[in-house]
Amino acid sequence: MIRNLWVIMKSPYPAKSSSFSDFLYGLGSGLFVFLFFAVFEPLGFSLLPRAPRRALFIGYGLVTCLAIALNGLLLPRLRPCFFREENWSLGRQIFWMCWVTLTIGLGCYLLSGALCAHYGLPARWVRLQTIVLDTFFIAIFPITVINLANYARLLHRNARIVLEANQRLEHHVAQPEPKKNLSPQVVLLAENNRDTFQVTLADLLFIQAEENYIQVYYKGEKPGRMLLRSSLTRIERQLHPFYPRLFRCHRTCIVNSNQIVNVAGNAQGLKLTLRDTTVSITVARRYVNEFRREVIQNL
Repeated sequence: MIRNLWVIMKSPYPAKSSSFSDFLYGLGSGLFVFLFFAVFEPLGFSLLPRAPRRALFIGYGLVTCLAIALNGLLLPRLRPCFFREENWSLGRQIFWMCWVTLTIGLGCYLLSGALCAHYGLPARWVRLQTIVLDTFFIAIFPITVINLANYARLLHRNARIVLEANQRLEHHVAQPEPKKNLSPQVVLLAENNRDTFQVTLADLLFIQAEENYIQVYYKGEKPGRMLLRSSLTRIERQLHPFYPRLFRCHRTCIVNSNQIVNVAGNAQGLKLTLRDTTVSITVARRYVNEFRREVIQNL
């Protein structure tokens, strides 16, 4: 059982999407904490005078918001390797949320001490064990359950998509490829509006962003890649007439859906295997539903 639990904790899990989403999550969580304390007044808070009681409720909401937002903003910049999506797992997600919970508890402890001293309240209202450790141990159970449930939901959803995609690919791959002289030409224009690269749609594999450049991977008589200075978003606009055959599946990649021969997946997203290449292409979580609707349904 312990071994199975360890395997689950090591399973891939979607990483946090952005600092802005952390801010919104923190704002919502802070508002929830404030409303929860203001409405229910748990743990004997109703015995406090009105002024310090309101100050504590507002303060707990602000501490929650700031702890979530600052952790999400600062720590990924201090330890970027830890937060890379390819390394993120269910265990790391639970550990991360437990750490944030501890910082919230510590912040509330410091705030409670300052406000009680300001309003002359007895020190028994401020206990490290009650505020920090109890907060952590109360929160760890729902944190674990919520993330396990979300992991199971994402895994089940992506497994259904993988099954559907591979069933359709069996029929799609069995069909003969169009002759290259009948395949449309894809012309890519660089940022300077002078450099161009032309390749047939049948030979184009995928386009990948690399800082301020893109790498165009193609096959043919001489398989290779071409470097152009351009953003991937700019190239995506140029390729709009070929949508959804040329599909943006990740913030760093556009894939030729005609080249897909196999789809695999986990809770983190989907992985595409392309014809004539060993590179595995990721379909990020935000693109999974569109990929299913626009690409898989049209295979």
